Parts: sequence; C-alpha cells; structure tokens
Amino acid sequence: MGAGIGAALAEVVPGAVSAPSHAPALGPAEWQRASGRLGEYLAAMGVRNPQEVERLGEAVRTRLESRLAATPLEDPVESAIEETHALLDLWLAAELGLEGEASTLCAARAAVLGGGLPGWSARWAGLSERSLAPEIRALCIAAVPEPAPLTMEPNPIDLFLHRLARRLAGGFHRLLARSAIPESATPKSATRGHP
Repeated sequence: MGAGIGAALAEVVPGAVSAPSHAPALGPAEWQRASGRLGEYLAAMGVRNPQEVERLGEAVRTRLESRLAATPLEDPVESAIEETHALLDLWLAAELGLEGEASTLCAARAAVLGGGLPGWSARWAGLSERSLAPEIRALCIAAVPEPAPLTMEPNPIDLFLHRLARRLAGGFHRLLARSAIPESATPKSATRGHP
C-alpha cells in the first residue's frame, strides 16, 4: 500500500490510526447517516472507486471516534465532512512535504480536486505506491502575482473638520476684534454703509 491516509495520520496525528478501546463509539444510526452523506461528498470530490471510498470512510470514522473521545460531536455529518477535509490536507502536506505553506496547500487542493490528475484518489486512499508530488506541483497555479512593492508618494491628510474649525475660529476672532474697536475709531463711511 502507498503512503496515503494511514501514513499521513501516523506521522501527523500519533495514535489516530487505531482508535483507543476506551473511546466512545459512534452510534450505528449516526454513522449510517454520516457515511451516506460522506459517500456523496467523496463522489462530488471525484472519489468513486468503492475500495477507495471504503478506506477513506474507515479513516474518517477513526478520526471521528478519536474526536468523540475528546468532545461530543454536534453533528456527525458535519464532523465527517470536516474530517474529510483534514484528511485531504494531511495527505497533501505529507505527499508534497509542506510545512506551514498555506498558499501551496490551497493550490495543491485545487489541483487534485480540479480533475486534471487521474489516480490521485487511489494514492490518497493508500492504494497506490506511485508518488504524485511532481504532477501535483506541476498543476499548482499561483493564485496571485508575485509581490511587487511600489513607492507611494506621501499624501497629507486635510480633514474637513480641521479646516472648518480654523474658519470658525478666524470668524469668531474677527467678530470679537470688531466689537472690541470703539465706534469713534471707525470711519464714518463704514458706519453709514455708503461712500
């Protein structure tokens, strides 16, 4: 068997491959509902081989039961979908040797789910020995252009309220200055309003 989900789980989540015997088990009705929806979800992802679906379903159930040992599940179907995503990311990280490269992981996920790489699901399920890392890397497309810092001219901020406050203060100052001037100091033409 290839380095699929079992190897990725053993490397990243020690003890997750075999559920502890004291852990509470997922009820049959809960698992039946979750596995039915999981099968549909895997089919939508492009995983249709019954053997692959069974292997991935077992891995998801193991992770669900391990998770159930720590905290109760709110919704088994939702949790199964979350664990499927986590398994895919774990496998891609292990397959490509990624450590904390979120953009590369997203691009790799898009590459395998895009349908351009035949046989990826067999490798994910651990049924293929052939590494797909070169093909996955070749299909990865950078989502954004390379950073190109530009110089930015400084732009002073001229706030409207500051200009208004200065105008009002100037108007009040002129008004107060006029009232402080005695009437005898003002020319007669200014008091009459006519030349």
